[in-house]
Amino acid sequence: MGKTRLAASIADILNATLVHLDDGYHGWSGLAEGRDAMIDTVLTPLALGQTGRYRAWDWERDVAGDFVDVHPAEIVVVEGCGVSTPRSRQLASTVLWVECVETLRLERLAGRDRGEFNAFYEAWDAQVNDHIAHNDPITTATVVVRT
Repeated sequence: MGKTRLAASIADILNATLVHLDDGYHGWSGLAEGRDAMIDTVLTPLALGQTGRYRAWDWERDVAGDFVDVHPAEIVVVEGCGVSTPRSRQLASTVLWVECVETLRLERLAGRDRGEFNAFYEAWDAQVNDHIAHNDPITTATVVVRT
């Protein structure tokens, strides 16, 4: 089970609101920009009991899409690569890091996307590695799940 299915299962069990960071990334080069926007416009307002709002990314057209409101809830699960930063961890009660063997991760990616996004893999992976180097999401996680 990968991070998206794990997050969906957790949200279902806890009757929580689920937010997918994939919906808020700003395209294939927008991990940090999308993540920071999600922290500013969704996580921060939710922590204050206010409705959050983000601009969903239209992946097929590679442009910003519709606005999505995220209403305050007792439990909100935010799933996505790059979401754990010092700022977001201050707003979270629990942070999970899902660790996966690289070969299995690539198999899952190929099975899910049927190779459609292979051209973007290296650039995306570089952003993920940069995020890990600068934000230390692994050793600061409350829970580490190994799949």
